[in-house]
Amino acid sequence: MSTNSYYSSASSSGFRVCPPGVPSKCWCGEEIITFTSKTKENPYRRFYRCAIAMKRENEEHLFKWVDEALLDEIKMVNEKCKRVAENISDLRMNVMANMELLNKNAKQMEEELIKKMEGELLTMKENVEELGHVMAKSALKTVGVAVVIVASIVWLWGRV
Repeated sequence: MSTNSYYSSASSSGFRVCPPGVPSKCWCGEEIITFTSKTKENPYRRFYRCAIAMKRENEEHLFKWVDEALLDEIKMVNEKCKRVAENISDLRMNVMANMELLNKNAKQMEEELIKKMEGELLTMKENVEELGHVMAKSALKTVGVAVVIVASIVWLWGRV
């Protein structure tokens, strides 16, 4: 079994390397068909080729063993899986870093909010105390006015 997937051509380029994986089109543009080898070296071994190449064997057309193409596909899938796993790992690290930053910001905002609320509560307490003093003075004035009115009524009643 050959380890290289290439087709020997008579062109000046020497060997033309097949693209990795399962080919879909020949270099001539024709669709690829699966054939079975009938040679002594590779009996019943399947390969990819275009229909034109089977008729004109001296022309340069794509040739690739099916088993090698499938191994290429498996290698490509494995590499892609590795890249996806790396991307997932990178994303996980980014998410963790962002979560830490969000938690830090949330804690900072909470501390700032608590400070502001404490300041507002202190201001409100001072306002309530001041209002209490004002209301107490107002109540004293009201009582004083009521005493004056009652005294005036009593005085007027006594004169009548």
